[in-house]
Amino acid sequence: MALLPAFIVAMRLTHIKLSGFKSFVDPTTIAVPGRLVAVIGPNGCGKSNVIDAVRWVLGEASARQLRGESMQDVIFNGANTRRPAPRASVELVFDNSDGQLQGAWGQYAEVAIKRQLTRQGDSTYYINNQVVRRRDITDLFLGTGVGARGYAVIEQGMISRIIEARPEELRAHIEEAAGVSKYKERRRETENRLADTREHLQRLADLQSELDRQVEKLQRQANTARRYQELKAQIADKQDLFDYSQWQQALHQADSATLLYQQHGSAQETLQQQVEALEETLQQLRQQEQQQQQQVREAEMKRAGLREQWARLEEQIRHRRDWQQRIAREQAQAQTELQRLHNEDQQQQEQLKTAGMELEEQQLQREQWALQAAEHEARMPELEELAHQGERTRQNQQNELARLERELAIKQQQHQHATSSINQLQQRQQRLQEELAQLALPQTEELQQAQDTAAELEQVVATLEENLLQYEQQRENAQQTLILAQQQHRQLDKQQLTLSAQVETLIALLPQAERSSIADVTDADIPLLWQHMQVAPQWQHATSVVLGHKLQAQHTEQLKLADILPECTTVWINQADEAEKQPLAPNALLQHIEVQAPFTQAIHYWLGQVLCAETLDAALLLQADLQPHQLIVTPEGHSVDAVSVTLYTEDNGISLLQQQQQLREQQLAQAALEKPLQQAAEAMQLAQRNLENTETQLNQCQQQLKQQQQHWQTASAQATELLARTGQGQLRREHIQQESALINSELTQQQQVQQQSQADIENLNLAIEQLRPQLQNHTASQHSQQQTLKQSQLALLEARRQQGLVEMAIVRLQQCIQSATQERQRIARDTERWQERQSELALGIAEQEMDDEQTLQTEELNALIDVAGEQCAAAQQQLQQLQQQLQQTQQQQHSLNSRLPQLQADTQAALLQQQEALLNARRFHETLQQNNANLDVLAEQFAQSAQAAPELSQQIAALAQKINALGAVNLAALQELEEAHERAEYYQKQTADVQAAIALLEEAISTIDEETKSRFKTTFDAVNEKVQNYFPTLFGGGEARLDMVGDDLLTAGVSIMARPPGKKNSTIHLLSGGEKALTAMSLVFALFSLNPAPFCLLDEVDAPLDDANTSRFCNLVQQMSAQTQFVYISHNRLTMEMAEQLVGVTMQEKGVSRIVEVNIRQALDMAEA
Repeated sequence: MALLPAFIVAMRLTHIKLSGFKSFVDPTTIAVPGRLVAVIGPNGCGKSNVIDAVRWVLGEASARQLRGESMQDVIFNGANTRRPAPRASVELVFDNSDGQLQGAWGQYAEVAIKRQLTRQGDSTYYINNQVVRRRDITDLFLGTGVGARGYAVIEQGMISRIIEARPEELRAHIEEAAGVSKYKERRRETENRLADTREHLQRLADLQSELDRQVEKLQRQANTARRYQELKAQIADKQDLFDYSQWQQALHQADSATLLYQQHGSAQETLQQQVEALEETLQQLRQQEQQQQQQVREAEMKRAGLREQWARLEEQIRHRRDWQQRIAREQAQAQTELQRLHNEDQQQQEQLKTAGMELEEQQLQREQWALQAAEHEARMPELEELAHQGERTRQNQQNELARLERELAIKQQQHQHATSSINQLQQRQQRLQEELAQLALPQTEELQQAQDTAAELEQVVATLEENLLQYEQQRENAQQTLILAQQQHRQLDKQQLTLSAQVETLIALLPQAERSSIADVTDADIPLLWQHMQVAPQWQHATSVVLGHKLQAQHTEQLKLADILPECTTVWINQADEAEKQPLAPNALLQHIEVQAPFTQAIHYWLGQVLCAETLDAALLLQADLQPHQLIVTPEGHSVDAVSVTLYTEDNGISLLQQQQQLREQQLAQAALEKPLQQAAEAMQLAQRNLENTETQLNQCQQQLKQQQQHWQTASAQATELLARTGQGQLRREHIQQESALINSELTQQQQVQQQSQADIENLNLAIEQLRPQLQNHTASQHSQQQTLKQSQLALLEARRQQGLVEMAIVRLQQCIQSATQERQRIARDTERWQERQSELALGIAEQEMDDEQTLQTEELNALIDVAGEQCAAAQQQLQQLQQQLQQTQQQQHSLNSRLPQLQADTQAALLQQQEALLNARRFHETLQQNNANLDVLAEQFAQSAQAAPELSQQIAALAQKINALGAVNLAALQELEEAHERAEYYQKQTADVQAAIALLEEAISTIDEETKSRFKTTFDAVNEKVQNYFPTLFGGGEARLDMVGDDLLTAGVSIMARPPGKKNSTIHLLSGGEKALTAMSLVFALFSLNPAPFCLLDEVDAPLDDANTSRFCNLVQQMSAQTQFVYISHNRLTMEMAEQLVGVTMQEKGVSRIVEVNIRQALDMAEA
C-alpha cells in the first residue's frame, strides 16, 4: 500500500526558534537533533507554550485553541521588569539533506517555516525567508498529519478528546492518514468551479428565458409592424385616389369660378363705363356751373363797380394817381406769383416724369424678380427630393459600410486570436517535441530543482497566456467601444454642422440694423421690434403683413437719432409712461402676441384694432360689423376692412417673424446638441485612453510572456534532460504524447477558425472596397446636391426679398406720383386765380384811363349799371338751370355707384373661389407628385370606381382607425427580432459549452470521489488492523476495533469500540481516563504507522497512566521513533528516562521562560568516561 508520501518522510525537525511568543520574550532556539526529545520543567514555566508555538506557526487561526482571547495574546505582554514585545515570531527548521522534499522547496537542504505577528495585526508567513501564503504552509504538510489541527500535534486534554470525538471528526484523522486531503482540496476547488459554472449556466438560462420572452414580444410587435405597413400602403393608395378626385373636383370648381368671374367682370365693366360716362357729364356740368358762377360774379362785380364809380367818381378823380400806383403794385405782385407758380409747375412736372420713369423701371424689376422666384420655386421640390434621396442613399451605404467594418474588425480579431493561438500551440508543440527528443539524455542530481523550476515557470507562462487572452479580449472590447463612440460623435457632429449651416443661413437672411452711426452718438443699443416679440406660429405671417416695415422699428428717446437710422425705419419715441391698455376683443390679434418693453405701447397702438379670423369667409361675415378704423386679418395674410378686401400673395416668401421663429428653433436644437456632443467626445476620448492603456498592458504582457517562455524553455530543457536519466522518461513521454495529441486537435480546430475567418475577411474587404467608392461618389453627389439646394434656397429667398423691396419702392413711387399730380392741380388753381386777379387789375387800369369829363362818365355809368343788372339776372337764371341739371346727373351717378360695390363683391368672390380652387388643385397635384403617384393609373381607377370623395375619406378614416387600434408600433421590431434570433442561437451554443464543462467537472468530481473512496477504505481497513494490534500491546490484552457509521464511504463517520482486558464496556465513554488515553494512543500510533509524520508533539499524554501502562507506552514510542521524531512534554520519570535529549524550561524571572538543554547520550558518555 503506497500511502507513504515520499516527499516528506525523510524530513526531520532540527530547531524550534521563538522570539516574543508568549513567555519566550528573548530569542530562544530549541535544538532537537534526537529522535526522542523530552521537554520538562515545573508547572507554569511555559512548557505548553512550545506546543502552542508549533501549532501557531503551522497556521492556527483560532486564539481560543491557543488558550487566548485574541491573536494579540500570543505576543509577550510584558512583566515587572520587561516591556511588552513589539512582535511574536516562531520558526521551525527541518533537515532536507536527503532531497526527498518535492515541489519548489525540494532543492534546499534545509527548510525553515516561520510566522511573524506584529501588534498592528500584520501576520506574515515565510519559507526560507521568502514571504508565502498560509495556504503554502498548509499545502507543504498536506496529507502528512502535520497541521494546526492534525494528529501529529496532541496538546493537553486532546488525547481524550480524540477518543471521544464525533464520528465525522474521527473520519478527518483517517482521511489525513489516507492522504486524501489533497483530493478533498481538489474536490472543493472543482466544486467551486462547478458552482460557478452552474451559476453561469443559470445566468445563461435566465438570459435565454428573458430572450424568449423578448422574442415572443418582438414576434407580436413584428406582426403588428407588418400589419401597420400593409394598412399604411392601403391608406396611401386610397389617399392618392382621394387626392386625385379632389384635384379633379378643384379643377372643375376653378373652371366654374372662372366663368362666373368673367360674367361678373363683364357686367362690372359695362356698369363702370356708364359710371365713367356720367362722371364726364358731371365734369362738364361742373365746369359750366363754375363758368356761369364766374359770369354771375363778374356781372355782380361789374354792377357793384359801376355803382361805386358813380357814387365815388369825385373821390376817384382825386385819388386817381394813388389808385394807379396801387394797381401797378398789385399787378407786379400777381406777375411775380404767376412766375413762381410756373416754376413750381415745371419742377413738379420734372419730378412726375422722373417718378414715372423710375416706376416703369421698378415694375420691370418686379417682373424679373417674380420670374426668378417662380423659376427657383419650381425647381425647389425637385432639388429637395434629389437631396433627400441622395442623403438616404448615402446614409444607407454609410450604415452598410459601418456594419461591414464592424464585422471586419470582429473577423480580424478572430483571425488574430486564432493566429495567436496557433502560434502558441505550435510553440508548445515544438517545446514538447524538443523535450521528447531530449528525454534520452542522462539525468543529474539537480532533477528535482529543474522540474520544480520548469513547473513554476510553466504555471507562470499559463497565467500570462490567460492574461494575454484577457487583454486581447479587452482590446477588442475597447476597439469596439471606440468605434461606436466615434460613429456616435461623427453623427452628432454632422447634425451640429447641419444646424450651424441652417442657423448661419437664417442669420444671413435676417435684416441687420445699420447701427454704426448710432453707436457714434450713444452707447445704448437701439432695440428692434421683431427681436422683442413672441407671436403664435399660426399668426406670424398675418402679423408680418399688418406691421410690414414696422417690424424693424427701433425705440429711442432721442429724436435726433432718427436722422441716422436706415431708410423706411419707424422710430418709436416713448416720451411718457405707457397708458393703461383698453380691454382686448376675444378675437384680437394681440391675444396671440407677447411683446416686451419698450414696444408694448407701440404694439397696442398699431394692432389694438386688428382682429383675427381663421378663414377669409369668416372675415367677410364680420365685415359688416367693422368700424372704420378696424381691420380683420387671416393666417394667410388676407385683410378685410369696412369697405375693401386685400388679398395677399405668397410672392414675398417667409416673413421676418417666421425667420425669427425658425432661427430660435434651430438655435435651441443646436444648444441641445452641445451636451450630447461633448459627452460623445468625452466618451470617445475615454475609449481611446482605455484602448491605449489596454494596448500598453497587452504589450507588457507579451514581453513578459516572451521572457517567461524563454525561461520556461530553458528550464524545461534542463528538467527534460535530467528526467530522462531517472527512468521516468517513459511516463513523461506518454504525457507529452497525450498533450501533443490534444494540442494537435486544438491546433486543427484553430486552423479551421483561421481559414474561415480569413475567407470572411477577404469577402468583407472586397465588399468594403466595392462599397467605399460608391459611398464616396454618393457623398460627393449628395454634397453637390445640398450645395445646389442651398444656393437655390438662398436665391429664392433673395428673389422674394428683392421682390418685396421692389413692391415697397413701387408703392412709394406711386405715392410720389399721386402727390406730384395733386400739387400740379393746386398750382393750376392758384395760377387761374392770379390770372383772374390780373385781369381785374387790367380792367381797373382801363377804367382809370377814361375821359375826365364827369357828366359823360355819369351817364355812361348809369347806362352801364342798368345793362349790368340785366346781365346779372340772366346769369342767375342760367346758373339755376345748370344746378338742377347737375343734381339730376349726380342722382343717376349715385344710383349706379350703389350697384357697383355689390357687383365688385360678386366679382371678388368669384375671383377668390377661382384662386381657392386653383390653390386646392395645385396642393392636391403637388401631393400626388410628392407621393410619386401615377396619374394615368389614378385616372383609370377614378373612371372605373364609383366611389365619391366622402366615401374614400371614410375608408381612409376607417384604415386610420385600424392603425390607431394597433397602438404603439415598433417598426424596428423586424430587425430586432432577427437580432434576437441570432442572440438566442449564440446563447444555445454557450449553454451547450457550459453543459459540456459541467459534465467534465462532474466527471472529475466522480473520479476524485472514487479515488477518495478507494484510499479511505484501504486506509480504514489498515488503521483498523493496526488498532487491533496496538490496543492489546498497550493494554496487555483486550480488543478494539473501528466501525464505520453510515453506508456512504464519502460521508460515513468513524467510531471506535474498545474493550480492555476483563471488561465488557458498552460505550467508549464508560472507560476511565487512563483507558481512554491508551485507546487514543493505539489509534494515533496506528495512524503514524501507516502515514508517519515528520514529527509528533505530545503534551503530557502520559499523565493519566500508571507505571505499567507508561512502560508499555514508552516501549511503543521507542518503536515508532524509527520513523517519526517525537517531542513530548512529561512529568513522568519513566517517560523522561526514555528521552535521548532533555530540554528544560525554567522561569527564574517571573513571566519569562528560558531553556536548559541536556543531551543524555553525551552525559552518559561523559559519566562512563
